Amino acid sequence: SNLLTLLEAGHETTARALTWTLYLLARAPEWQDRVRAEVMAVAGSGPIEAAHVSRLLITERVIKESMRLYPPAPVLVRMPLTDTMFGDVNVRAGAQIVVPIYAIHRHRKLWSDPDRFDPDRFLPDAEKAMPRTQCVPFGAGPRICLGWSCALGGAVVLLATFVRAARFDWDGRHFPEPVSRVTLRPKGGMPLMVAPL
Repeated sequence: SNLLTLLEAGHETTARALTWTLYLLARAPEWQDRVRAEVMAVAGSGPIEAAHVSRLLITERVIKESMRLYPPAPVLVRMPLTDTMFGDVNVRAGAQIVVPIYAIHRHRKLWSDPDRFDPDRFLPDAEKAMPRTQCVPFGAGPRICLGWSCALGGAVVLLATFVRAARFDWDGRHFPEPVSRVTLRPKGGMPLMVAPL
């Protein structure tokens, strides 16, 4: 049952990540067109397979940037096993520490123009230059999400499939409000116009 719980949580996380990604692509049609062109160049009209994932580089960057702006898990909670000093603050063993992933991913000291959607932040050289804890949609360290690479690969395949099959447009009026529950949800849903291709 623990495995089932993990799988359900992974499904929920991927669904939330894709919801926000489609919203961002609807607001940035030039990136949506770039993803669609990449998918057609890599997979054509055939099935998108696991072997294609490593070649869908733009698609992966779009998902990473989406998870930076709208991390599926907007906070992490940790508990130190022993008394620990953070700077000049003593944190007692057993205290709850909330790590604000959403805030870290939009912190002005870590990101230039942090509220702007820019998948090129995750170009290979730029991503290599980032400190490991600058972007942590799957957590970090010994408690990192066990299925992060599978989840990312699955999200790439799903996004590629969706964008190749349909165009997603924003109505220009609906600005979804992020609501933090276990995952980051858009309050009131995510209305988008979908036109099959």
